[in-house]
Amino acid sequence: MKNYKIKRIKWPLPDNKLFKKYIFLGDKKSLRHRLKNHKFIWREFGPPIDMLLVGGIPSMFAIRELKTAYINGCYMATILLAQAFIEHSLGGAFLMGGCDSIVEKGFAMLIKEALVTGQISKELSKEFDELRKMRNPYIHPNPGLTSRSHMGRMKKKETWDPEILAEQDAKRAIEIVVDYLRHGSPDWKPERAKIRRRTRKDRDKATN
Repeated sequence: MKNYKIKRIKWPLPDNKLFKKYIFLGDKKSLRHRLKNHKFIWREFGPPIDMLLVGGIPSMFAIRELKTAYINGCYMATILLAQAFIEHSLGGAFLMGGCDSIVEKGFAMLIKEALVTGQISKELSKEFDELRKMRNPYIHPNPGLTSRSHMGRMKKKETWDPEILAEQDAKRAIEIVVDYLRHGSPDWKPERAKIRRRTRKDRDKATN
């Protein structure tokens, strides 16, 4: 059997000055927008902290890149990364329990089984299903105004600007991720964080 390989063509690179110019201008133009988005991420996630992620390396990549994507206005990527994080997290818990067959059946089955086994609440299962249905039009092409098509989603949301819809969906996807994290860590709250910071500060004073 012949080894078919596509011949790849690459464009010549201009001087670094051109790239620096584009980057500088892009940063300057998008600063206000990125600042607004960064504040939203901070209000949802708070200051950076270490977390134990049962979804392994893919979930680590997903949650880190989700924040970066949203801050930089990559809203479709944010939605896909939100599901990737949750799906890997749910799947990781089942894999550790030796339930490989459940993981292989996809996100919808993971949600059902996680609810049955008590990993998630009924409210969270509804949110995950909302995220799954939100993601579908972005990744699966469907015709007309069906519930699974992107045009159908715009009609349902009564939002005909795709950029605005994507931003709204990305925000909701992040909220669902945060709800899931807080479900697993009920003490992950601003008031608890203040207590921990104060306790650490007092401890540092005592050792000096």
